[in-house]
Amino acid sequence: MIKPLKEGLKKKYNDHKFLLSFISPSGYENINKKLFDCVIYLPIETKKNLKQFYGLISPKITLFIKNEIWPNYIKYAKMKGSKVYSVGGNFEHSFFKKLIGLNNAIRKIDAIFVSNENSKKIIEKIGNKNVIVCGDLRYDRTIPDLNVKQNKIISRFINNKKCIVFGSTWKEDEKLIIKYINETEKDLKYIIAPHEIDENHLELKKLLSKKSVLYSEISSISNLSDFKCLIINNIGMLSSLYKYSDISYVGGGMGTKGLHNTLEPAYFSKPVIIGKNYKKFNEARGMIKNGGAISVKNYNDFKKTINFINNNREIQINMSKINLKYYIENKGATNKILKHITNE
Repeated sequence: MIKPLKEGLKKKYNDHKFLLSFISPSGYENINKKLFDCVIYLPIETKKNLKQFYGLISPKITLFIKNEIWPNYIKYAKMKGSKVYSVGGNFEHSFFKKLIGLNNAIRKIDAIFVSNENSKKIIEKIGNKNVIVCGDLRYDRTIPDLNVKQNKIISRFINNKKCIVFGSTWKEDEKLIIKYINETEKDLKYIIAPHEIDENHLELKKLLSKKSVLYSEISSISNLSDFKCLIINNIGMLSSLYKYSDISYVGGGMGTKGLHNTLEPAYFSKPVIIGKNYKKFNEARGMIKNGGAISVKNYNDFKKTINFINNNREIQINMSKINLKYYIENKGATNKILKHITNE
């Protein structure tokens, strides 16, 4: 999501350094650090830290990504003469009370690029009228292929069979997945990529009656094609794995953790299945409305939907085409943002 924006800015500001900061370990660990001159954890927002931080840098442009609003960072950036922008935000009504407490900071932002009209209305009500609806930055992302070694491993495992990828799964998702894999007699391959990489993978493997293997065990396996289930316990592979699926299930929607990224399988033109809790996610609503994704409420829904798509090649192809079309039609947010920023 950040890469296209950075590359566009680099064309105009090629004599500037680019610093990227994170507050979460997952973001910091998964970013390709070679893309930026400096990648750091954002210092805690104390007066001492801010003085030290802005004593070291004098940014020309400061970008806050998505819904991040840091009042004191905005204040100090403005004091340093930096232009300050918020890009890619989706400030739906559930954020409204939180945003009210940040209204002074929001008014100081030079321009706020939001993903939808509802967000624009909310920000304008707070008092910043320089709000531009640009769409969702995630549609401009290019998802890389797996490296040569990983590609060979996945191809060996699938061995020209149909494959279902279950991505970013939580316990609520895995209950359905385990039951389906254990009960079905269909000749399918399954790739399960849990959201959290921890010891629970071993437990998941034990619960599967089909022959299963962890990705970390593959180096000692010679007959990989004999296995039915591959459990990914390796960081950074999931988005690229959807490319190998015939059906993609995106986790998070069966519980309350929050639905994960349905745009990743759409990028690879795949039919998508999600859980019941998706109403807060614009892209999921759009894909369901168009017919490229199906929401399931329980195990019976889950089983019927997988079998329905798997048994109907025409349905699978049609859903795939719908999702790719939806993805392409929603591209362009990066160019809208760059046009505004670089023309100022």
